[in-house]
Amino acid sequence: MDQISSEQMQAPEVLVSVAFDKAWRFVEKDPLLAHNHKTVLHSRLRASLEYSIRNGERNTLHLANEAIRKLRAELTASTKAARLLTLPRQ
Repeated sequence: MDQISSEQMQAPEVLVSVAFDKAWRFVEKDPLLAHNHKTVLHSRLRASLEYSIRNGERNTLHLANEAIRKLRAELTASTKAARLLTLPRQ
């Protein structure tokens, strides 16, 4: 019989909390992300974690890393789009 790790048995809320704490330690120090509003960072990070958990991910380190990657990609894309909109037209 296979042993199931305690991480796999955790409730989704616990997984979100643990993964969020891991990810937040990185996010709040990341120069690309830290200048954004904390409420935006919190909500986007939490949404990403919840999405990954709904899709079956249970490893908190994988959850945290994937949420950070998605957050960086999302905010980098929106920053680039905002810059393009403010460039003077020629």
